[in-house]
Amino acid sequence: MAVSALVFSGTTMAAEFGGPGGGSSAPVFQATSWGSELQIYQEGSHNVANAAQTQAQNSLTDINQYGNHNTASTAQQGDRSILTVDQHGNYNYADALQTGDKSKLLISQSGSGNFVTSTQSANSSLVNVEQVGNGNRAYALQR
Repeated sequence: MAVSALVFSGTTMAAEFGGPGGGSSAPVFQATSWGSELQIYQEGSHNVANAAQTQAQNSLTDINQYGNHNTASTAQQGDRSILTVDQHGNYNYADALQTGDKSKLLISQSGSGNFVTSTQSANSSLVNVEQVGNGNRAYALQR
């Protein structure tokens, strides 16, 4: 099984993507011929991303965090699945577990102090959580 991992930090990639502070253009990730991909891009300070893919064949985990003090923790085991976390703002938290095959788990948070935890184990399913504003809480479970 081939696995690809791409990890970018805004502070280390700032010169390449617009000078100090990283500018406004993030790198564009394109699908490759790898069996599975794990991609992380962070721009800001004190962001934390923990991502694991275990026996996830032909799957993608994609985490993008812009701002400060954001945390994303993901685990993916489903085959031919997509798990994405996109956070803009400060002090946002996302926790996602996906074990379903041919499924999508999508999390988007914009604002500050938002929290989401989601678990998806159903096959051929979609969980889509989008939060805009501050202090929002979401809990999603799909079996």
